[in-house]
Amino acid sequence: MLVALSACADTDASPGQVDTPNDEGGIVPSSDAGSLEDAGDVDADADADTDAGPRECSKEGFCHTVLPFNQTLRAVWSDGAGTTWATSEQGSVLRYDGKTWSVHAKLSTALWSIWGSSPTDIWVGGDAGLFHGVGNTSATLAFAQVALPDVDTPITSIWGTSATDVWATGSYLYASGRVVHHTGGVGRDDGPEFVLESVSAKPISYTRVFGSQATGVWIAGSWVDKPGRRAILLRRSPGTSDFVEVSLPTNPNPGGPLEGALDRLYDASLSADGLSVYVLGRAEGAVPAVATGTSADGGQTFTWGFTITGNYKEPLLNAVGAKSASDAWIAGDYGRLRHWNGTEWRQSIITNDKYPVIAPLYAMGGRGDDLWFVGDGIALHRAPSKVEP
Repeated sequence: MLVALSACADTDASPGQVDTPNDEGGIVPSSDAGSLEDAGDVDADADADTDAGPRECSKEGFCHTVLPFNQTLRAVWSDGAGTTWATSEQGSVLRYDGKTWSVHAKLSTALWSIWGSSPTDIWVGGDAGLFHGVGNTSATLAFAQVALPDVDTPITSIWGTSATDVWATGSYLYASGRVVHHTGGVGRDDGPEFVLESVSAKPISYTRVFGSQATGVWIAGSWVDKPGRRAILLRRSPGTSDFVEVSLPTNPNPGGPLEGALDRLYDASLSADGLSVYVLGRAEGAVPAVATGTSADGGQTFTWGFTITGNYKEPLLNAVGAKSASDAWIAGDYGRLRHWNGTEWRQSIITNDKYPVIAPLYAMGGRGDDLWFVGDGIALHRAPSKVEP
């Protein structure tokens, strides 16, 4: 499943600010992919249909759905049965029934993440922690807060393999985070029991958890290392109990301002086929870059590459998701939505009129060809049947 968010200076951050990938700025493949400039992105989208009026979908099949007023979507998840869910900064859990978006539940906290094991078992996370939605049908889900161990920190990412194997993580900006795990137990309040996982001795600000049964559990974040902050990726392989730090690649063309590794983490995800891992961030010199791991042995081991995806003037890139090593997406501010076809990155045509989309895109999700890209007042649904020749 596709997965899958900029402070100008670390020292100016508020102690209570949530550490989401988008709070740091700016998706993907191998080191020989070449550089990507952003100059033509807006023009490519705006020139799509200069003489046409508004239409439901763009020429490339990106359909604009109507959201309730004042909703900034930060996460999206499709249940595979025709219903799509999203969460917003305004504390809403939104539900799309195939025709219309509506606010299904209103929680008293900003919400950053969502994941479900089935249409009737859905988890959302935010500033106030974790919430669990259950019901007899998708339309009757009721959400209740889940008691978590240790101190209360925001939940910015949720993932699992089943209703009895659920992971969640999060942290405040620049502070050590936590990783919690539900294995099916019942807590003291008769709700699902979560235990605190020991992941690393380093003071890591965790922001992403993802994985698969074949590749195990992956956790991404960042930590302050000399001489500055660094992105970090840890993996717990199937059949093991310890998390091991993955050695992320550095810029293969050192020298000048582009030397070094990723000093910011924006997003990270595993491709739908389980054979590619993407870590989106910022390299030294404030340029967006991605570390990509690809596997030739079914996800047991990964070979890594490093790509600079733009320049320091580029709008922030916020999210990455992929179906495979030759079918990936980057989403970002000012309507940046780029597709990787295995050869090149290209801005997608997402506008449905003569004006370019300038709303920021913060997250993506979906199953198969049922893809969603969401952000500030925008929810794009990609429909392959709507693609024009």
